[in-house]
Amino acid sequence: MNKFKLYIGIACSVLALSSCNDILDTTPTNILTDPTVWVNKEAIDAYVGKMYDQMQVEDLNYYVDSEAQYPSQVTDEATRSYTWGSANNELIPEGMFGWWGYEQVRNVNTFLSKIQTATILTQEQCNVYEAEARFCRAMDYFAMVKRYGGVPLITEAQVYNGGNMESLRIPRSKESEVYDFIQKECEEIAAILPEARADDEKYRATRYAVYALECRAMLYAASEAKYGTVQLDGLVGISADKANGYWQAAKAAAEKIMNSGKYALYNGQSDRAENFQYLFLDKSNDEQIFTKAFDSSNKGETFDYYNAPQSFKVDYGCVTNPTEDLVAEYEYIDGSEGTLKVNDAQGNPIKYDNPVDLFKDKDPRLLATVIYPFCPWQGGTVEIRKGIVKSDGSIVAASSLNDKFEGTSTTIAGKDGALTSGDVTKTGFYIKKFMNPTKQVDYGYGDTNWMVFRYGEVLLNYAEACIELGDEADALKAVNMIRERAGIAKHTSVNRDQVRHERKMELAFENHRWWDIRRWHIADQLLNAKKFKALNPYLVWEDGKDVSQMKYIFKIEDAPKNTRTFLSKLYYERIPSSAISTNPNIVQNPGY
Repeated sequence: MNKFKLYIGIACSVLALSSCNDILDTTPTNILTDPTVWVNKEAIDAYVGKMYDQMQVEDLNYYVDSEAQYPSQVTDEATRSYTWGSANNELIPEGMFGWWGYEQVRNVNTFLSKIQTATILTQEQCNVYEAEARFCRAMDYFAMVKRYGGVPLITEAQVYNGGNMESLRIPRSKESEVYDFIQKECEEIAAILPEARADDEKYRATRYAVYALECRAMLYAASEAKYGTVQLDGLVGISADKANGYWQAAKAAAEKIMNSGKYALYNGQSDRAENFQYLFLDKSNDEQIFTKAFDSSNKGETFDYYNAPQSFKVDYGCVTNPTEDLVAEYEYIDGSEGTLKVNDAQGNPIKYDNPVDLFKDKDPRLLATVIYPFCPWQGGTVEIRKGIVKSDGSIVAASSLNDKFEGTSTTIAGKDGALTSGDVTKTGFYIKKFMNPTKQVDYGYGDTNWMVFRYGEVLLNYAEACIELGDEADALKAVNMIRERAGIAKHTSVNRDQVRHERKMELAFENHRWWDIRRWHIADQLLNAKKFKALNPYLVWEDGKDVSQMKYIFKIEDAPKNTRTFLSKLYYERIPSSAISTNPNIVQNPGY
């Protein structure tokens, strides 16, 4: 196990507290006032570890509203199979993505007020610890500014002396001021943090993790300046004249990573689909810039458990159902449009001897991202059917997985759906990305790491900044690096829509899509009144033949529970009422 993941346990024994729970149940702001902490390196490491752990990261265990509700389920990437949970609501609820992280900010500020007094550390060590804490705080402020716009910028430990509370009630800064703060912090702490870490510290921030944060944050700021609207005197929205400066900053931060020579697109497998699949499973690849670790013996993820196909699940499963719309956007390897070939030129259904042939020559990233009908999986096959076509052309559909076809032993819907109700796929697809391909995984035992920042994203950030600045040549170069690794034809020219398309394909289900369509201010156009589609396979029944010899047709049909309504106020989240009641100087966002 990585040493950094053991720091809290080490601190428990070193501090000789009554039990390990005592230290974990006490907030850092209480413990850090104890002078014994600052003469004990293990205790300091434990609280740096706690700051990393509390840092807002939208990882494999990140849910919106409640458990097993993922960001993709309220975008155009996927629908949700379960009937419970607000992710099923047609009207996307306010507050689903809320995160008011001032407990974390307070913990960091308290740490920063004490770390330079740590006599057990050298001055250089103190500076590095300080930079790590500031990185955690910058991550937290980025998490808030992309949700709420401007928020109170609190950079010092606040102390209540029993007198006037007004000095503690900091008003919101402008949105641009928060982004400027993040950029300034990143520039300062990048010079302090090491370029690389030893193996036993590989999950701690480096100089290039900081540049990756700066790159992403500046991209978001530039998008808000170009595509958003200034309201509340700049508390939300950024003046359009700042856009190019932010695009330039995003590009410059990306170039620092690209020119370092320390990172590369993953190419560990010869097969392109397998290569993209193992990009997220191989823990030693050169694409990861900053990673959050999960392991099955100490701290596991739940993504496998909640997303396993019906016949491969431990208990729950099937939650995230990729849409046919997303699948059709993946091009063919020759670069042609990705529309699925379900009908011939006359509009008649094509009969496939092997249903997986429908996906022949599709972008290999698709085959690594979704589990499609009759996909090989964990030593078996994911058997997805919507119904059976009888010899007279009529269709028999199933109402449950147990329904048999006309006195035979053949289940109408196969082992894995699709059905319009029940906990099975509603779209004809399950998710493959991040999933363990060799075994079932129980709750909390998943060990797929989460790449908070990876080189592929940096290249796409760079391409977006370049195309917005009018530098098509450099944008084209970056996009083609991504496409070449994917195994599809390279572009000869590129525009903004193609850059955004490449981002959607490469980063699907990596929790970027919701933020991308918000920062581009296209979420209302994209989601409102949109009927998302399902790909439904139908077995063509032939009497006297074994099922394995029968053909399949496919129909693209409306997915159940598929409509969305995105209100324009959702471009910024509602500030929690508790925050405003505590601090009346905070102004609520428009529309709430």
